Amino acid sequence: MSAGRVVLLVFGIIFLVGAVFMLVAGGGMVWANGALTDNEGFFSTETSRFGSDGYAIVSEPVDMDWNAECGMGWACRPGNLVTFKVEGENRDASKGIFIGIAEESDVDQYLRGVEYDEIVRWEADDSELNVEYDTHTGTAVPAAPTSQEYWTASVHGTGTQTLEWEPESGNWVLVVMNEDGSAGVDVDGVLGAKVPWLFRAGVGLLIAGVVVLVAGIIMVCFAARRPKKTAV
Repeated sequence: MSAGRVVLLVFGIIFLVGAVFMLVAGGGMVWANGALTDNEGFFSTETSRFGSDGYAIVSEPVDMDWNAECGMGWACRPGNLVTFKVEGENRDASKGIFIGIAEESDVDQYLRGVEYDEIVRWEADDSELNVEYDTHTGTAVPAAPTSQEYWTASVHGTGTQTLEWEPESGNWVLVVMNEDGSAGVDVDGVLGAKVPWLFRAGVGLLIAGVVVLVAGIIMVCFAARRPKKTAV
């Protein structure tokens, strides 16, 4: 076999291996998008219970420093990459629930001197969330969360409430309270995330995988083809 055929065979094999990875990855993305999401397209946890003897349950701050000059087009806006969902319901049907997202500085000011629990660790176990809290003590009584105007996104009311949020740059905190701001928070909640580009990326990988697979097969066939014998 000539050196040219050897090189063609090597590249053909590389293409075939790459095609397998593309097809597996693309198929996995398409399958996950269809089989592991709810009817709204969110990857969601099972319903979990969250409770606090204080006035609020808050998440640890999440610092999103997204550079608007990133030069990556649509990917420069985090809301194009993922949408988060928080769904909750007060276990006491007579009480409403409040779910809100705000800047850390605003939440710190609002809950200064107030007893509340901060979630410091999340652990998913068979799609159920197990959480650990750090209790912040205090004696102050907060105003009702619905009276505050700094929430970037919020929902409140009786029954199941669903907050959907497209992230943006900032230092964000999730807050869950009783709608009237009273102590003793006891809610059922679901967390979810939607990745809108996942299906398109999966289909793109499948198409690219097929193209690379065909190219690899052609290379291997040409490399393995026996040269025609010259007639004497």
